[in-house]
Amino acid sequence: MAVCGTQAEAAAANQLVLLHVGNLGRTKHDQPSDADSEVSFIGDPGESEEGSQKGDDAEDDVEELNNGEPTVYHRGIPHHGVVNRLRCDPAATVGGGSSSALVAVWSDTGRVQVFDLDSDRRALTDFANWSKERARRAGPASLRFSTPSSTHQVEGFGLGWSAVRAHVFASGDVAGALYVWHPTEDGRWQNVASNMTGMNSIEEVQWSPTQAEVLITARAGGDVEVWDVRDLRGSQLHWQADPTDINVADWNPARQASHLLVTGADSGAVAIWDLRRLTPADPIQRLSWHKKSITSVEFSHHNESVLAVTSDDGQCTLWDLSLERDLSEEQGAIGDCFGRKDLTDIPDQLMFQHQGLIHPKEVHWHSQIPGMVITTDYEGLHLFKPMNWRSLMK
Repeated sequence: MAVCGTQAEAAAANQLVLLHVGNLGRTKHDQPSDADSEVSFIGDPGESEEGSQKGDDAEDDVEELNNGEPTVYHRGIPHHGVVNRLRCDPAATVGGGSSSALVAVWSDTGRVQVFDLDSDRRALTDFANWSKERARRAGPASLRFSTPSSTHQVEGFGLGWSAVRAHVFASGDVAGALYVWHPTEDGRWQNVASNMTGMNSIEEVQWSPTQAEVLITARAGGDVEVWDVRDLRGSQLHWQADPTDINVADWNPARQASHLLVTGADSGAVAIWDLRRLTPADPIQRLSWHKKSITSVEFSHHNESVLAVTSDDGQCTLWDLSLERDLSEEQGAIGDCFGRKDLTDIPDQLMFQHQGLIHPKEVHWHSQIPGMVITTDYEGLHLFKPMNWRSLMK
């Protein structure tokens, strides 16, 4: 399942689009070898003979569906205004006869809205039971909450849910205002803290994966700030990460690597920061490859040293930060694998390039399928697993 937002010319023509994608496999031009036939279909672990046999049976069944072609089912949810940014609540609730699939959306109309897409999700995954339930009673409206006009006065891009405290999110706008929102008993949200002293646009909001009261903001002008939401009168720590705007950032979700933060800038710079030591404010790694603005960065959920990056140069690149160059091994493989004399112009940590994107905007790792990557660009969605995904996920 995936959810995305549109950028239509007419404000009333925009939608949130919930997608159910299935039957994903190799492209029709690929010729699988014996060595990797067990992973022909995305999501098949292929770790044992029993698992492989089940995978073969499932493959036979799946090929009968839609002549072996991928399937995409979708539902559109009306949304007034361009979707600037969309974030899913990681703390979806299921229990007590109720469930939720909360999505926060920044609109160019200057509002942050929260939608509950649970009914739409069930319509795509369990249509028969969903139809019976809808026949018995009218389902709740998708829109659950909209920020009041007394808060954000302009549009924004910074948006993030806490992974530690359920249903708490923060939003930042282009005027530099930051708001923290807590859920209320009536199913809405209230502003519990705010800071409106910032001068530059907040481009990114990221919560700490381990500390409930800590978040970072990344701003136009290159500044990154660490905040304690119990006191938003001023940031606890700030530094200039780049001379140009910081567009995106991601906090490593692994507990053992939760001190690592990655930032992506307008200059094309991708920097890795150790939050335990920022004096002087120098990154522990710089990834020099992209020549245009960085539009999205995300650490893998399955390997804390693996990172995905998209850029306006039309590339999605995958990196393993733990790698170091082994010249002897490299020389033995260059001729056979790369058809070139050396790899001196290729960064040690660069593991994969996905090219041909048109102004890519987002990249995400699938939370359950190791190695699967999803990107968005002006022409649609790209879902793929790199050929070397197993080595990336070790």
